[in-house]
Amino acid sequence: MKTYLLICLTCLLTACQTSPQVQGPDAKVDLVMDKNIQPMTRNEIIMAINECEANNTRAVVINSRRKINNFSTEVTVDVTCAPKYRF
Repeated sequence: MKTYLLICLTCLLTACQTSPQVQGPDAKVDLVMDKNIQPMTRNEIIMAINECEANNTRAVVINSRRKINNFSTEVTVDVTCAPKYRF
């Protein structure tokens, strides 16, 4: 009985070790480096938020961290509009 249990556990654990290979358009993911990201200006952020509010959606601000003078600070990279959920 113990050997049967040991064999079953061994088979289960070895089956979990292999990971499936990702194929298709999601197979390659590129990492955008900090030097390629352009931060938005204050006016661009305000205009984007106003456009979202004018379309009756909520603004979602996407931030990134950037090192300026050896100090890490947050900069706004993108503003997207998401639907408002009313209950």
